[in-house]
Amino acid sequence: MTPVPLVKSPPSITTTTISPTNTVPLFTWDTSVAHFKVPLGAYLETYPKLGGVCVGAFVFDNASRLLLVQRAPHDSYPLRWEVPGGTIDAGDETLLHGVSRELWEETGLRVTHVSGLVGKGYTFLTRHPVCVCKYSFIVDVEAYNVKLDPNEHTAFLWVTEDEVKEKKCGDLHLVYTTKNQQDTILDAFETRRKTVEA
Repeated sequence: MTPVPLVKSPPSITTTTISPTNTVPLFTWDTSVAHFKVPLGAYLETYPKLGGVCVGAFVFDNASRLLLVQRAPHDSYPLRWEVPGGTIDAGDETLLHGVSRELWEETGLRVTHVSGLVGKGYTFLTRHPVCVCKYSFIVDVEAYNVKLDPNEHTAFLWVTEDEVKEKKCGDLHLVYTTKNQQDTILDAFETRRKTVEA
């Protein structure tokens, strides 16, 4: 399965969107991710072997630390660490709106800008089994006041790249949901570094 190719375009151009339901706040996006501004149904028609799309929202604070959340003990991958995210719903206006909604539902953080894609995305089989593609996006947020949904996550951390590599933050040992998640987290630090240096 080949993910959607990146379109080369100037990174400074953005567009604003308003959700008709007002459940997804206003946000802008970089032109490099504009091809994700499509509804789930249209995206799946383009890739008929896929049964769904998942997304991850990578939030860095002003100290270049990344937000990680710990999964609830009753959920799959109990008490493991990941970035906020989830499945795109048919009701999401576009895939980018799904990123914003997932971050809002899981952390109470409002996306102001989707600045770029981390990696190229990867496919995996769910337990059902359904082939799903996961894309990860670096996003800017309005504020850093995390309010977790306790049904989904039990704790959060702001971690440095070294802490991710060492799988340790203070005295806490970090176990990630999957190897793909850990690799994508490290890719996000590299992607952000290149963006800041550009």
